[in-house]
Amino acid sequence: MSTNDPQQQSMIREAMKAIAERRPGRTKLVYDKTKRTIVAVAQGAQIPKALDITAEDADMFAVVSLSTAWLRENISRLSGGKLSISLSSWDKGDAFTQRGLGALSSDYIAEGSVSLGKTSAFSGDQSVSVAIDQVADVRGVERFTFLAPNGERYLVKAWQKRANEEEVLEVHLVDVLPAIEERRKGLLESSALADSTVLCIGLGTGGAYIAIELAKCGVGNFILVDPDRLSAGNVIRHPGGLSQVGRKKVNVVQDLLIEKNPDVKVSIHPIATTVESAEEMTPLFRAADIVVCGTDNRPSKLIVNKLSVDAKIVALYGGAFRRAYGGQVLRVRPRHSPCYQCFVSAMPEEANDVEIASDEAAAGISYSDRPVPVEPGLSLDVLPIANMLAKLALLELIRAKPSSLNVLQRDFEAPWYFWLNRPEAGTKYSSWPALSESIDEMTIHRWYGVDLPRDENCSMCGDFISAVAAEHGIDLQSLANVQIPSKPLPF
Repeated sequence: MSTNDPQQQSMIREAMKAIAERRPGRTKLVYDKTKRTIVAVAQGAQIPKALDITAEDADMFAVVSLSTAWLRENISRLSGGKLSISLSSWDKGDAFTQRGLGALSSDYIAEGSVSLGKTSAFSGDQSVSVAIDQVADVRGVERFTFLAPNGERYLVKAWQKRANEEEVLEVHLVDVLPAIEERRKGLLESSALADSTVLCIGLGTGGAYIAIELAKCGVGNFILVDPDRLSAGNVIRHPGGLSQVGRKKVNVVQDLLIEKNPDVKVSIHPIATTVESAEEMTPLFRAADIVVCGTDNRPSKLIVNKLSVDAKIVALYGGAFRRAYGGQVLRVRPRHSPCYQCFVSAMPEEANDVEIASDEAAAGISYSDRPVPVEPGLSLDVLPIANMLAKLALLELIRAKPSSLNVLQRDFEAPWYFWLNRPEAGTKYSSWPALSESIDEMTIHRWYGVDLPRDENCSMCGDFISAVAAEHGIDLQSLANVQIPSKPLPF
């Protein structure tokens, strides 16, 4: 308070407490135009054209966010005394969030207690006190109440201790799942995707972003596969931040998913997608409803292709072109659309036009067919590709479920989509017309779907053996007793 008037200080404090507790006070805050400042006046005082100040008008109180689920579960335990709680303290005590609402917490932890009663009850080193009190009339204070399992309604108040003073806290009661589901209502039923399982292989910028978006849509189960750790260079694009550098990406993304949906179930596997790990990964494919492949090299995508075709599960492959000047998404519906092997055979140039995401990947150029060292790229150029991939994954997951989003199924029937962020010099797209000047021509910043035919003689998803036999005049009946692998790894 800037005033030196003791009476004004007392009246302002009384008014602030009344505002925070949503109750009538003996004084109120108004804006005095002559003094050009906020002053406290007695209720009923006549001040022409005075502006009443409420908590909504002036955010002057620190906030404590508490879980209504936790309060409901623990209300019966309070009859015997106080319960301890831990809260993340943010922004120098401006906000307190009950730990457990999400996976991440602040570096600063405030200890507190919850007790039955109408007033604060601090003890020891506790800096936050919460009091809950049974209330019959909730008019005007309903947002600060919760319904206990026994049908009783309770009012929640809170205070924090600063130096030798107690300050009122604005109470935010958080009913997490209903609050999250409210934003999806009308598009996706709250439980539509709760039983769905997405296998995410590769958790770089695109893979991590896709997983988070699907969690926000309500997907309930994730299987995360990636051997890498988050590096300082990654955070310029990755949703993980500098505070998480050094952690394995599967752990970083797991926490980010739980932050968005605390009921999500996550299985993590910090392994590389290689020929040696294919047997270990096979059960992961059988447990999933869809596969999202965000790896940055062809061998790993071919392995994912084989395992997903064998498991008869839809797989989505996303990737950015070099320096992220564009990108592409391939959707594989086994035996119904071209697989990744078909794509590589039909469009080798597009399959080659990829970027390298790490120093380790660059070191493996000779193995992974990479022609260049690590390429730069902006997050805002990668996210359109990731967003498209997340959209296609969502449409696959709701295909047999009731949703108004299914109207989009007819718009996304092509197996391959590509997008350009800019007309990159030295590419066949460099002469494309400007976006602002073109209506009928192909330009940057527009998605294009391409209907690729499936290769009926593909070595992975087609009748490759019969095709080879026909080409060389071999009678397969004469080889009936010869053991021939039906689906050999293509490399």
